Amino acid sequence: MNQKQLITRKSSIFARARNSFVRSRGERGADVDTLRGNAGADFESEAIVSRGSSARIFLFSCFGLGRGRLNGGKSQYILIKGPHLFVFTKATSSCPKFAIPLKHETVQVCDCKGTSQIVKLSNTLGDVEYEFKFDLSENTELGRNFGCILEEQIAVGNTDEVKEKLGHQLCKNSKSFMFAKSIGEKKEQDQPELLTSSNDVNEELFGKTALTIF
Repeated sequence: MNQKQLITRKSSIFARARNSFVRSRGERGADVDTLRGNAGADFESEAIVSRGSSARIFLFSCFGLGRGRLNGGKSQYILIKGPHLFVFTKATSSCPKFAIPLKHETVQVCDCKGTSQIVKLSNTLGDVEYEFKFDLSENTELGRNFGCILEEQIAVGNTDEVKEKLGHQLCKNSKSFMFAKSIGEKKEQDQPELLTSSNDVNEELFGKTALTIF
């Protein structure tokens, strides 16, 4: 198979995957293997993913809400490809549950506690958007490696955003990169809700008609 035939074959693979993704309304067509492509992913691992900070999750658990702990607090499969972090229920899932855009966030790698380590992803206001808890039993550098790759991809995403605003041409990327980017932009919309203010908490606990005392 010559180079031209190889490029055509790759394009058809991603075209079929994209059509499957569209037809299923984002339920299939973007599994781990497809997102990897021939170039591979920037990072892959299992992790316990939480929406928001541990303190806020604990508050909700006290009221029996269970908010923040995704997938029932069980490990999920995460994959970084370019400017997105994809979260799958498991490595064999046919599509990610949602994608996190990597732009403008800050990364905090917490100290290890036994054989686990938490990495926090915060927005520009300092609010924790996501926490990722890693099991270090087989790789003690897993959390640190994840944090470093997150920072690298966030920096790239920020640079590309500036280039786009200035009208500069972006670097030519692989077919798998462009496919992953297009899927990521769609799955960003499926991110779980983050409750951030006291009003949000009141509303979750007592409903929209609750009276605010303070």
